[in-house]
Amino acid sequence: MNLIFIILNSIFIIINSIKGDNFKDNEQIKYLEFPFDRNLTINTSMSSRETFKSLFYNQIYIRIKVGSQQIEIPFYLYLQQYSFIIQSSEVSKDQVKGLYNENKSQTYKSSQQIESFIVMDMSEAFLSEDIFYFNKDKDKINLNFYLSKENHDNTHITEGGKIGFKFEPESSQSEEAFFITKLKYRKIISELVFTFRYDSIKDDDDKGKLIIGAPLHMIDNHIYNETFLVNDNAAKIYSKIEWALNFIQIKSGNNIIDTNCNAFLYIEIGYIIGSKNYFEYLLSLVSWKEYFSSNKCHETKFNIDDFERNDVSSKLGDVYTIYYCDKDVDVTKINIGELSFTNKEMVYSFNFSKEELWSEKNGYKYFKIIKHDYYNEYWYLGKPFFKKYQMVFDYDNKKIGFYTKILNDNKSDDGSPSNNLIIYILVIVGLIIIIAGLVFIIVKNYKKFTKRKRANELIDDNYDYESKESNVVN
Repeated sequence: MNLIFIILNSIFIIINSIKGDNFKDNEQIKYLEFPFDRNLTINTSMSSRETFKSLFYNQIYIRIKVGSQQIEIPFYLYLQQYSFIIQSSEVSKDQVKGLYNENKSQTYKSSQQIESFIVMDMSEAFLSEDIFYFNKDKDKINLNFYLSKENHDNTHITEGGKIGFKFEPESSQSEEAFFITKLKYRKIISELVFTFRYDSIKDDDDKGKLIIGAPLHMIDNHIYNETFLVNDNAAKIYSKIEWALNFIQIKSGNNIIDTNCNAFLYIEIGYIIGSKNYFEYLLSLVSWKEYFSSNKCHETKFNIDDFERNDVSSKLGDVYTIYYCDKDVDVTKINIGELSFTNKEMVYSFNFSKEELWSEKNGYKYFKIIKHDYYNEYWYLGKPFFKKYQMVFDYDNKKIGFYTKILNDNKSDDGSPSNNLIIYILVIVGLIIIIAGLVFIIVKNYKKFTKRKRANELIDDNYDYESKESNVVN
């Protein structure tokens, strides 16, 4: 039995050395991990305009169970909106009906006073409270949210809800209905830190995880090291702090496009929106003109009239132009150069090669940077930026962080398990086989030893008996 104990202890040491021994850290911190997916439908019958407009909405969502009936609701994630909102199934008029019916939840509570909003998507709502289930239903806590009963026209509403992460509201929205701070107040997370972690850098893989409560190096220290985490203050634009970064220089190839330029981080959009200066440069390139004057490369416009339309500072409305080419065109020959964003505080440049700026969908190769058709001095960094760079958002310290190096990621570029993970699995399986074999040998030998011992005892008994008989005769 001592041998088995030694073997098990050795396996435990080996596993810890492989994984980076992060068990202790995980016991000391509290965080939530939600798998996310994207709500996107693209089919071959769609026109190019319909396809590219659909790709604009990076509708990633998580699922949370709510109420006494534990109704599972998809919550869509927004960096640039504030409130925690659920769409009611009892909405007024002929609007999108939600999955949640407050009348059927025995644990639902309401302020009983309806609030009206001139800005944001919802126009009438109740500040409400109900039970939410986390950690595979092991934890349940009461949280406040807005129950939307009526919405403004031209809004992007689904049957689920919204989780906003913006620093502060743009109107009279209650701080009670702010998701992340309430999680900390209820002591279900340790810190007001969150991150969006995609499973793969492949364009078509939209799965990932929303992690709330601690920086990644405190959760997966075998992959993320605090040494490689760099930070900058979230940019102050006009009078408000925003989830945005200031770049001292933005270049395309060797050409400086913008200096001292702010860029909003927007997980909720599927593209990068370039500045006016960038497209003035791009459209002046000889190679660009050459390709887009042919019948192989095209441009199309689409209008976004349901996204932030009712916000005080609507940044994503109006008309956009997207550029795309036929599938057989070698777009890498369009000499646009590498795009780089240099951040002074991080001492780092976020780079995109010309190959990384193109993607393929529905038989076309499209340019991931789209043009806002009105004057635009800012950049808006959407899905392509989050796909490539692992950002961390620190609400308390008002900082945006980034891991400059990932030590040993679990996923390869194509989304398949990496060699290190395969080796780890093989080592564990091998150790299990070894210990099973050793246990079998020990048990088998123990049985043989027991039988042999009993046989020897019988022999010894016979010997003693015969000796005593001899002594009696004498």
